[in-house]
Amino acid sequence: MTASGALLRAEAVSLHYGGVRALHEVDVEIAPGELVGIIGPNGAGKSTLLDAITGFASLSGGSLTFAGRDVRGCGPSERARLGMARTWQTLQLFEDLTVAENVRVAAHGRARDAEGDVLARLGISALADRLPGELPHGRRVLVGVARALAADPTLLLMDEPAAGLDSRERGLLGGMLRDVAASGASVVLVDHDMPLVLGICDRVYVLDFGVVIAAGEPAAVRNDPGVVAAYLGTDDAEPESERGSGNDGEPGGEGGREWDHEYGRGTVPAPGAQTGLETRRGTRDDGWRRGGRPAGEAP
Repeated sequence: MTASGALLRAEAVSLHYGGVRALHEVDVEIAPGELVGIIGPNGAGKSTLLDAITGFASLSGGSLTFAGRDVRGCGPSERARLGMARTWQTLQLFEDLTVAENVRVAAHGRARDAEGDVLARLGISALADRLPGELPHGRRVLVGVARALAADPTLLLMDEPAAGLDSRERGLLGGMLRDVAASGASVVLVDHDMPLVLGICDRVYVLDFGVVIAAGEPAAVRNDPGVVAAYLGTDDAEPESERGSGNDGEPGGEGGREWDHEYGRGTVPAPGAQTGLETRRGTRDDGWRRGGRPAGEAP
């Protein structure tokens, strides 16, 4: 990708909180109409990168351009007017407004029934007159997505939108994001749902400890040894009968095999497919989650 073809270009972006290096010299480019995933362990800096892009966190170093404009001096509202929109892990809904009114607020003077079009697009038109507090979590997530789409952004940034969604809702979300990209808008997707991210994204960036450790097409990223070590991890919880033996004859020594799952074999399950990969342990135990829930927690 050339610099002139990038809608968003971040170069050597760094963000420090005191002595904590949340991001360090991160390079990211997003082309028009591209759907890009950002993955990594909890605490890797994924949401912080979205904060830096959308103006909710000030850079400690590096450059950031959007549609050819240096936006480092622009606040969140100005960046929104330029065409950025985002969703949040913690839903920011107006609890005293109906679903339709929530979406209308975000439409910024678009056509009168813009909210109706967006709600229909997400299959939640029947919820238009309901209050957010009356809805289950999965539907609330879709209302947040609808608000972001109502602004008709050229760059849509989504922070774990699949958290709490069931398989049907995840499939709907994946199809909707592909439709948004096909319409010419760019999408940045942060999520822990690997079937979703690897199944729909054009390219994927992998962050670990605030640094990009891999970037490329999903097939290349999921088989990258550094990504396997830092994020996908190895299986240290197999039954002893399924483990190899180390040189000392004890289960799981140097002879223990790595986690064998769909991603490692180069096959991406369809969004919402049950993979059996609910937790993993890699170089550290970071509580990795699929679908936004720790393993064993009821949906």
